[in-house]
Amino acid sequence: MRESSKILLDKYQVRKSTQQKEVFADWISSHLKEYGYDVKRDNYSKNGTNLVVGDIDKADVMLTAHYDTQANFYFPIFMGFSNWISFFLSQLWTLIPMILVLIVIVVISNVWHLDLGAKLIISLLGLFGYNMFVSYSAANKHTANDNTSGVATLLSIMEDLPIELREKVCFVFFDEEESGLIGSMAFNKKHKNIINEKPMINFDCVSDGETLYFVTKKQFRESFFSDLLELSVVTTLKDSSKDYQFGSAFKNVYTSDQIFYKNSVGVCAAKRAPLFGYYIDRVHTKRDTIFDPENIRLLSQIMIVFLHKI
Repeated sequence: MRESSKILLDKYQVRKSTQQKEVFADWISSHLKEYGYDVKRDNYSKNGTNLVVGDIDKADVMLTAHYDTQANFYFPIFMGFSNWISFFLSQLWTLIPMILVLIVIVVISNVWHLDLGAKLIISLLGLFGYNMFVSYSAANKHTANDNTSGVATLLSIMEDLPIELREKVCFVFFDEEESGLIGSMAFNKKHKNIINEKPMINFDCVSDGETLYFVTKKQFRESFFSDLLELSVVTTLKDSSKDYQFGSAFKNVYTSDQIFYKNSVGVCAAKRAPLFGYYIDRVHTKRDTIFDPENIRLLSQIMIVFLHKI
């Protein structure tokens, strides 16, 4: 495991509060300065800051990952994404705690013989309280895959990227992905005229799975960048035990920061179950501890080969 990944896991794995994110931003600014990079803090709100490295105007491509982390969900979670059925089932699964809250409220309301209006008010308050708990409870201390792995991938690329290739790429570390993709939306809104046609490759949850999965939007698939990326993947993984898959963003419902960008690719590491398809699990819980350095190394190498080709 490279040193920057080890430091991330040992010292900066929790990046939920404003203070925690500022401490991380200070470290990454200092670390990347040693490699000749300048980290710009792009503030879009009182508590929201994207970290930008490179010239967005001149860059040929954007490489991105969100750096914020989430609260501890306490409930086993998995996310199916390689077909609409698995996506729908995984969304239903995440609603189970909310349904249990409603069942408890209904039982208590019946015991207290409350009228319909009171039941509705208590139900709404219960759901609001549940959502507040999920959003603002204690920070998850284990974020190896989501998304310390994405941050580690960008750092690995930047550390190994030859100086002559650096002008080709703008790196963006998005804030508040876990709050609803807020940082990436703000960045898109601010720079829309510049980045509307610019290809963007986003890394989220890339260290816990044997298949490197590339979810591509139509505009990217129809560009010459698509062929270059696929060639870079095939070349890099030809002697690797890792598998890879390419899939369209319409069929593969992978909800990360790239969804607001027309010319984009979402990258993750996935597992596969018969019939169900490809999925991600363990995230948002204390079980998010799997960090495969080989995935990071391979993705970094793929991107450097890709940047050489464009």
